[in-house]
Amino acid sequence: MDMALEQARTAASEGEVPVGAVLALPGGTTYAARNRSESGSPLGHAEMEALGQALSAEGRRGLGAATLYVTAEPCIMCLGAMVHARIGGLVYACEEPRFGGVATLGVLWKEGRYPHRFPIASGLREGEARKLLQDFFATRRRSGESENRGAGEE
Repeated sequence: MDMALEQARTAASEGEVPVGAVLALPGGTTYAARNRSESGSPLGHAEMEALGQALSAEGRRGLGAATLYVTAEPCIMCLGAMVHARIGGLVYACEEPRFGGVATLGVLWKEGRYPHRFPIASGLREGEARKLLQDFFATRRRSGESENRGAGEE
């Protein structure tokens, strides 16, 4: 999560919503990314960026034992990508009450809609991740920028 928080800080310094992600494979290989959706594609969420790097390098079969660490609760788009990439697990720092998809995905899993499931944990370094987001949006409000997006809508 240290690496993910560093990516989030870098994202904030670049004017992006401060969310970072690191996909960690057994053996120490990591793929780190940050949000790039303000300066690039709306698909440029940190999770999508990290998954894209790993899929290019490892292929889909190589991610079954990987854990994705994210500083904020992923949106439903990112969770869908994690399911399709068949990752091994997800750990996120803080909840995203407006756009977080974990609760939504949980409901769909209980209904049996997804053939691939993985363990999900939350709360690791929650205070730090939440503070990064709160500070970012407070700065936006002071500068008059729109805050019509939440942390999950990177």
